[in-house]
Amino acid sequence: MSDHAAAIRGLPRWHPEPLVQDTIHRIRAHGWSVTAVSELCAECSEDCEVPDCAFAYSTGLTLHSIPELIVYGLDAGTSGAVINELGDLLHRCDWTEFVQAGTEICVAALDVPLRLVELVDKDDMRVSNVLFPDAPALQVVWPDDWGRFPWDDEYALEPVHQPVKGVLPDPGVRDVGPRVISRSYGPNRKERRRRKPTAG
Repeated sequence: MSDHAAAIRGLPRWHPEPLVQDTIHRIRAHGWSVTAVSELCAECSEDCEVPDCAFAYSTGLTLHSIPELIVYGLDAGTSGAVINELGDLLHRCDWTEFVQAGTEICVAALDVPLRLVELVDKDDMRVSNVLFPDAPALQVVWPDDWGRFPWDDEYALEPVHQPVKGVLPDPGVRDVGPRVISRSYGPNRKERRRRKPTAG
């Protein structure tokens, strides 16, 4: 997680809530933090409410000029791996292009391509909202078993399995073809140009 030492300057040192304080420590150590919310509660207090759909979200990516991320409907381990992998990827790539183009992103943590949509309803991101209330956020959306996303016709899952709380892609925008981003690196064009013999 790059440049987190410089980024944590905007982070408070202390907070009275234990979960928020623990998140601050994780951000200082790792650059950002992932909070998973599911029927498995680490706190096990009477205040715990079981969510209709498990989800996980980041806190601290905004310190790196990256929107916070949230994903619904995956188990805690997979959600954390997806968010961490996307956090690393978004350090190198422009997230706005991914959102505007509806780019499908492949990650090692999940066998299906993902898409990012701009999040409108940030209420579930409680720790992020405490530390960074004005931070933008993106929802990570995954397809059903047939590769259809929630906004596609014949999407097979119920909304409770993966609620979409963001702005859906505009159907009026011309699709420029499939674009798939992979974490694997391709040929280095700069190296090839350097080795290319020059005429003359």
